[in-house]
Amino acid sequence: MRIQRKFSPDFKRQAVEELLSGVSTPSQLARRHDIASGLLYYWKKQYAKGGFGNEPAKEAALEERVR
Repeated sequence: MRIQRKFSPDFKRQAVEELLSGVSTPSQLARRHDIASGLLYYWKKQYAKGGFGNEPAKEAALEERVR
């Protein structure tokens, strides 16, 4: 049975910001940190909503308002 790892919000924010900057591709980041690429995209969605102590993106706020 695999042990579930926990990542700090700072680590998640750093990984997403690196993804958004275009410095590394999602597959490169996933390999480097030994995580699934789908997890990066999940964190990216959370980041857009302001989930890691950052300001929410305008697009996410509008999308939430439409819902």
